[in-house]
Amino acid sequence: METNETYKQKMMARLEKCDVEIYLLDLMAVDAYSDTKAKYTKELDILHAKKREAAKKIQELGYASVETWEKVKISANEVMEDLVSDIAHADIVFN
Repeated sequence: METNETYKQKMMARLEKCDVEIYLLDLMAVDAYSDTKAKYTKELDILHAKKREAAKKIQELGYASVETWEKVKISANEVMEDLVSDIAHADIVFN
């Protein structure tokens, strides 16, 4: 069975991977032409906001009580899955 700390570390590792993927998309946006850059910037703004939301949820895992752990875990997982999905979508848009 996975412990709370193990789960939190796993989520932090996923967030770090997402951070790298977003950074690579940021680099692609820098080299884009102005009309495309505006589209990329909009996508990136969404990704950065969702990344901040995921980081907040992971932080909440550290403060969750035994009673609220499962609820916070489900919420953090949903936010992370949403971020991963949006990164995949942005990757398609950028390529």
